[in-house]
Amino acid sequence: MSRFRLACVATLACGLTLLAGCASFRTADNELDAASRELATEDTALTSKGEKVPDAAITPGGDFLIDGTRMAITPQQRNELLAYRAQSIGIAQRGIAIGHEGVDVGRRAVVPMVFAALFGASDDTIEAGMNKRLASVRQASEQLCARLPQLMVTQQQLAADLPAFKPYATLTPKDVDDCRKDVADSFDVASTPDARR
Repeated sequence: MSRFRLACVATLACGLTLLAGCASFRTADNELDAASRELATEDTALTSKGEKVPDAAITPGGDFLIDGTRMAITPQQRNELLAYRAQSIGIAQRGIAIGHEGVDVGRRAVVPMVFAALFGASDDTIEAGMNKRLASVRQASEQLCARLPQLMVTQQQLAADLPAFKPYATLTPKDVDDCRKDVADSFDVASTPDARR
């Protein structure tokens, strides 16, 4: 039995044990649901890359907070902040939905994959089964990355119209490329020669 098959059996057997109690999958779903609720009701935190700047946030009402202090903004700036917040939350919510889909794929795949590995299915067959089950998750993840360029445009426009926001406008083309690369690497790892040794 190859290392690839042994890894599959060990990992999926572990998953089968978890599935018996359903605790792991329920926990993942509950955590995703909690994150989704927090996104809608709590402040949207803003961070800065490599700069020593105070924490900032956008409130559900469109206030712009820096280090907990409400900044003076115009009605237009508030509208832009709300639009940016809504766009960010939309992407995050889609990410959470993809997370739910991934949990569901795992829940449905554990038993058949364990039995396939234990009863002689080839590595290629196991891999093909995994890839087929994950195809929709991969596609959704790629579509999520495709939404980042528009978020970057919105972010840059907000930074231009509200200079205090500029340190928090950190999304770059490299981040978009990294997102796409991370998706490709995550879903292609099982297909690499090293994964089968």
